[in-house]
This record gives sequence, C-alpha cells and structure tokens, in this order.
Amino acid sequence: MALSLHTKLCDMLDIEYPIMAFSHCRDVVAAVSNAGGCGVLGTVWLSPEEITAEVKWLKANTDKPFAIDVAFRTANQEIDTVERLLTKVPQEYKDFMDGIKKDLGLPEEIPGTRLERPYIGPEGAYESVKRQWEAAIKEKPAVFAAALGVTREAIEEAHAAGIKVISLVGNVKNARRVAELGVDIIVAQGTEAGGHTGRIGTMALVPQIVDAVSPIPVLAAGGIGDGRGLVAALALGAVGVWTGTIWLPVHESPLADWIKDRMLEAADEDAVITRVYTGKTARGLRNKYIDLWTQPGALPTLPMPLQGIYHPMPWSVYTEDPTSLAIFNTPQLREWVSTASGNIVGLINGRKSARQVLYDMVTQAVDILGTE
Repeated sequence: MALSLHTKLCDMLDIEYPIMAFSHCRDVVAAVSNAGGCGVLGTVWLSPEEITAEVKWLKANTDKPFAIDVAFRTANQEIDTVERLLTKVPQEYKDFMDGIKKDLGLPEEIPGTRLERPYIGPEGAYESVKRQWEAAIKEKPAVFAAALGVTREAIEEAHAAGIKVISLVGNVKNARRVAELGVDIIVAQGTEAGGHTGRIGTMALVPQIVDAVSPIPVLAAGGIGDGRGLVAALALGAVGVWTGTIWLPVHESPLADWIKDRMLEAADEDAVITRVYTGKTARGLRNKYIDLWTQPGALPTLPMPLQGIYHPMPWSVYTEDPTSLAIFNTPQLREWVSTASGNIVGLINGRKSARQVLYDMVTQAVDILGTE
C-alpha cells in the first residue's frame, strides 16, 4: 500500500500503519502484520507449549513486528485447580444452570468446552500462568499486551528482554496506575469494545487518559471499525487504534461459518454486555442463553472464575478442527455459543481478507485526512 499514515506508534513498533489487530488466530495476526499493521495474538487459552509453537510459526510467516497478549500473574491472584473451584459453586447455581441446559435442549455432556482446556485462566485462575509467561518471554516477540493486569516485575523482565509492554485499561485510575508501573503504551478501551469491557465510552475516555498519562502514548479501542474511527481516535489524541471485532469474520479467521454469518447479520444493539459467561462484564452477541439469565427468577451471576466453571463456555468455535466445529453446529448449541463482539459489529458488511480490511481502513482515513 502506497499510503501515508504515520504516527508515533509506527516509530515505536516499526510498523507502517498505526493499527493493532487482536485475534486468537495466527493467520490473521500474520496477515495484518504483513500488510503493515501490528497483529496481536491472544494466548490466554494456550498451553506453554502451544504458545511456543504459535510464536515460532509467526516468526516463520512474517518478518514484521507482532505482539502477543499474555496473562500476567500478580501476587494477589490465587492459582487454583478446576476441581477445587468446582466445590465453590453453590448447589443452587448448579441446579439453575442445569435447568438452562434443559431449556435450551443441550446434551448433558458437551465436548470442546473450557474444562477440557486447562490453560484457560482469566485472572490467573489456573496454575499454568507462570509457565505461560515463561514460554512467552523466551520467544521474545516485539510486544507484550496485558488486558487483565500487569506488575512492575513483569514489565521490568519484559524490558530486560527487549520487549515493549502495552496495557489495556478502562478508566483513568488504572491508566495512571499502569503508567506509574512503567508500561510503554496504554490502550484506552471504551465500553463499546467486544469482550471484557468497562463502563466509560471511548469518546469520553480517550482524551481523559491522554491527558492523565502524557507523554506516554495512548491507543484508542472500542467501537473502532473503519477509517472514520481511526481518524476520530487521532483527533482525540491517540497515536493509533487497537481493534478486534472487525477481524473475526475475515477469510483467515477459523470461526465457524455460521458464527461469521451471525456477525454479518447483526446490528449494533445485538452486541450486549453480560456477565453470564465469565462473571465479568463482557460484550458479545446476544442469544437465548444470555436472555435466560435476565428472566424473572434468574440468579445473579457468580464472580470470575466461578461463573464459567460449572457451565463452561465453548472454546471449539475458535479452532480450525472441523470435528470440534461440527459439535456446535446444531440449533440448540448455536443459542448457547456467543462470540465477543463490539458495537461496531453493525459496520461489518461482508467477508474480506485481513489485508483488505486493513487497506480499507487506511484508505478511508487517508481520504479524510488528505495525507496521500
């Protein structure tokens, strides 16, 4: 692409365009980095061995910078086993969740769910977090990203290995905290974002964080899906954008076709905030499972990680294994599965390659800014 759109982020990460793209798929990450952005691989769901293999694959398939999103273990996070956590789920919740499964017509045992993946551990709930971190830092990617907390010790260890550290925050208080810890870049994520998210809108949040942590560069995230959003982020004082939802239905993504179709059919109000999958506020596509938790008589959700332990969310929809994907291709299971999606899901108007999505965003931004 012979287009000019250069910011401080481009200099810091040695990339062509100030766009970071989060994905659980290495093919998407490599495609974005090869096209001039910076792909970010989500690794919280991976074993240490898988992290090593994925990063080595990325290094073999792109000579451009990429980042990996890692789980940073903190001192106050209890490392526990699934078996022990299950004993902490009250019986009334088990009964309620079993009733929901019956209402949806789900089978008693559903293969391909979180309990079969011991390395899924939001907030350090599983003993693998330290090993994940050790595997990640050994491979020395250009950038680490932390969405669920970071420590000074981890930042110093990353810096000693020549790795920059990015931290995602949802309010000014946490932005100031991670700035004091020494992160290199802060992502101001507004409530419009998919996945775990906060309560403040992107338009209001970004300039407040920019002012609070200057001169540390800030990226905008949440509700950004095209060149107009990128330009708006720059106008608010950000040096680039962190994006996620727009990469889910691209050609390179392993998401099941029916989920991609659901995203293409969705409107802005179909991406709702719920606690039903993890116990923390997260935005995803609405379905009957989410609705059943809002009906009269429904119990309040449990805190993370207990909410997702007894009735775990499926992970197979993120895999390329056709057998795993086929498990969820039934009308009943489709109403249980959700995928993290931001409010910009209504902007997605077709399946494209990751390179084309990046090109369209940059082209529109350049047209608006007149910087070609």
